[in-house]
Amino acid sequence: MKSKILKLTCTAFILFFGFQTLQAQQSDVASNETSNYYQTELPNSNSKSLEIKETVLEEGKYVYSSKGNEVIVEIKDGYYTEYHANNEYIKAKIEWSAENKYTLEIIDINKDNLPFEVGTKMDTEIVKIKGTRIYYESNLEGLTWSGKFRKI
Repeated sequence: MKSKILKLTCTAFILFFGFQTLQAQQSDVASNETSNYYQTELPNSNSKSLEIKETVLEEGKYVYSSKGNEVIVEIKDGYYTEYHANNEYIKAKIEWSAENKYTLEIIDINKDNLPFEVGTKMDTEIVKIKGTRIYYESNLEGLTWSGKFRKI
């Protein structure tokens, strides 16, 4: 008898919990909570596109190593700027396509011996975050590589 009551109680609990979870998910969708992340139409735009409002990289400063040198990266006001040794830099417009994916379009360069120029686009996906380290995979005109930033 106790076994039947226990089974019945467990079944009722599972059904109740499942119903509550389903109801909460439907409520989230109905209340447009996803609108905190995406805006389906940009202001002053006739075309529909997405504006990503929450991203895994915050505005601020990061650092990565390149050929034994530290490169400072600053993300601010929709721009991504790399500061290299000898006052060299690369500045790009950053456009997010998802909370962990962005495209950089080079708008200004003061660095020698680069295989790209103003107007070149590079796609990057953040694949993992561990502490202050941000791991990414980039694609530039068919060339791919992995790297990591560190938040500073």
